[in-house]
Amino acid sequence: MGGRSGVSVAARWFLDRGYAVSVPLEPAVYDLITESDEGLKRVQVKTSRQIAKNGRETVGISRLVYDSTRPRNANGPRRRAPYDPCSIDYFFVVTATQMYLIPINVVAGLMQLCLDDKYAAFAVA
Repeated sequence: MGGRSGVSVAARWFLDRGYAVSVPLEPAVYDLITESDEGLKRVQVKTSRQIAKNGRETVGISRLVYDSTRPRNANGPRRRAPYDPCSIDYFFVVTATQMYLIPINVVAGLMQLCLDDKYAAFAVA
């Protein structure tokens, strides 16, 4: 699973729980906007089938940003960077075996997660 199918999985998860879900027009830093009694939340969806050497699932949570000092490559002059905590509220992570709803403040500054026991509290069904 990957790409846009992860957004569909996340949207359905939120809809099944009574949230209103909107998909922003591109370009946007987030993939979904959810609305509940708690207000609007910006959600970035990440998918992965990667397994680390320790057997745990891993997921990249970085994004490509323009950097005029970098040489052009297939992605243009871009580099990977962590998400700004002011630009999204949650990561919805979809792996082959589990889904997670992780607040940005828990992983701010990181560009990859090893989904070990410290993220178990954020697993959703």
